[in-house]
Amino acid sequence: MREISFRLNGEDRREEIYPGEKLLETLRTRCGVISTKDGCQPQGQCGCCVALVDGLPKVTCAVPAAAVEGKSVMTLEGVPEEERAAIAASFVSVAGLQCGFCIPGIAIRARHLLDQNPTPTRAQIETNLAGHLCRCTGYTKIVDAIETMAAARRGECVPELESNGRIGASLARFSGCELTLGDRPYVDDLDRPGMLHGAVVLSPHPRARVVAIDTRQALAHPGVVAVATAEDVPGNRWYGLLYDDWPGFVAPGEEVRCVGDLLAAVAAEDEWTAREAAKLVEVDYQVLEPVLDPQHAMMPDAPQVNPVHPNVLSRTEFRRGDADVALAASAHVVTGTWRTQRIEHLYLEPEAALAEPLADGRLMIYTQGQGVFDDRRQVASFLGVDESELAVELVPNGGAFGGKEDLSIQAQTALLARITGRPVKLTLDREESIRVHPKRHPIVMDYTVGCDDEGRLTAVRARMIGDTGAYASVGSKVLERAGGHACGPYEVANVDVVAEAVMTHNPPCGAMRGFGANQANFGMEGALDLLAEKVGLDPWEIRWRNALEVGGTFATGQIFEKSVGIKKTLEAVKESYDAARAAGRAVGIACGLKTSGIGNGVPEWGKARLVVEANGTV
Repeated sequence: MREISFRLNGEDRREEIYPGEKLLETLRTRCGVISTKDGCQPQGQCGCCVALVDGLPKVTCAVPAAAVEGKSVMTLEGVPEEERAAIAASFVSVAGLQCGFCIPGIAIRARHLLDQNPTPTRAQIETNLAGHLCRCTGYTKIVDAIETMAAARRGECVPELESNGRIGASLARFSGCELTLGDRPYVDDLDRPGMLHGAVVLSPHPRARVVAIDTRQALAHPGVVAVATAEDVPGNRWYGLLYDDWPGFVAPGEEVRCVGDLLAAVAAEDEWTAREAAKLVEVDYQVLEPVLDPQHAMMPDAPQVNPVHPNVLSRTEFRRGDADVALAASAHVVTGTWRTQRIEHLYLEPEAALAEPLADGRLMIYTQGQGVFDDRRQVASFLGVDESELAVELVPNGGAFGGKEDLSIQAQTALLARITGRPVKLTLDREESIRVHPKRHPIVMDYTVGCDDEGRLTAVRARMIGDTGAYASVGSKVLERAGGHACGPYEVANVDVVAEAVMTHNPPCGAMRGFGANQANFGMEGALDLLAEKVGLDPWEIRWRNALEVGGTFATGQIFEKSVGIKKTLEAVKESYDAARAAGRAVGIACGLKTSGIGNGVPEWGKARLVVEANGTV
């Protein structure tokens, strides 16, 4: 290690750093700064970690810590309190944040911009934000917030934040000010006395037999406290949201099924040591040919991907009327194949978990997952304990979009805490995150759609094959949802739909915003455009003629009893759509629908628990 000296938020600092350590690590792990967030270290691509180095905005995950020797660094923690309040109020008053993970980096860069240019145009603000990603807001409100910041600096009034909770009041975002300034901690910002840090060992192969795992070198590494593998799991090593088909650790003699499979987890005195030790875990693999194409996986001679399921995980069928007869009698018929791709959620906060042994013998788990009860159920089974022995708290996350419904590293973190008897925090880096968590399903959709000579739909035949990857997650339900949405928001009397979820050695696919409906809408809208061309109808008009109304029948046979808004949306865009076409612009139109609530026939319910606190508040 070597020592560096620099000035942080007006105070002199002397810190010892590892060779190659980045400034972001120094700020977060040695200086206690949490406003700089780690979204992609060391790629320098997301902007969450921006700080001012000698007055210039820098992505600190790409700046060597040694490079700030003798320099001045400013983070949001060093901004004067009155200005901090104005920055926070500017973002919160215009709803310029959602999950908040990206906002501190944006706020410190915005401050630098306004120092240089007190009255920037919206275009200049947008250009200034080019180095920042936001996965929640769409940026418009962020630009509004920076305009509000500029107005506040000029002495114009920043709207007061409403917090009385009265009906009709526009409430300030809960914890919005703390989120804007980076003060409200995410899981990776949490710290505990005596806390260890974790790291994981992932498979480099999509398919291989694990011959042996040797942890001796990792255990002998200075600063390492524990290394856990499959043999250390006291309970059920397999878990999952719907099926116990996903191993928390792959054991010798078993196959790894994707590049996100875990072989071991290390606990050490700091994250640097944990990651160095994880590299020392030796795994002997017998590499096997992976099945990466779902069509191949469906063949009789294909190897079985997952031992719990056949390769065809699920098959969903919807049939009404007689599609074959209706298609044969149709004035116009189109046929085509539509393909959607596997999509990464790219939430900006990588997965993290903190497990803390409590004095009463229970284990406290802080998670960024999307279901604390699902987390508790699966981790308790993994540890072989009753659920009452675990307390699981959701630390609001930095984006999820469905990708944090499944367990990531909560179970492994909990096991390390049980083994060591100390708090353990484990955070994935961006590459590990992408390898571990489920994606949006790529679906191949073969459509045959017919209509009469006036463009009114007569029949839809659809065949959908979704690549659900190595583990089930909620893939069967996603394909069920895709099949149910196969006709889009249109009235169709004759329906013949088959949707299959197929297992491969690709990364698992699960929940992502839309949950299968997006893919089906894409296929159906493409077929509708082909029909419009055949009939000679305007694309708007063919949608209008077929749009569902109250009393209409959905693809699955559900009767819509109220609140069918598709024609209202078509009416709302018609003037702009017609004007764009008249001007010769390349313009398209598409419609879609999505279930409200869980759907798929599941009864909806809700409940709340009210607790009277000692001070009389509820």
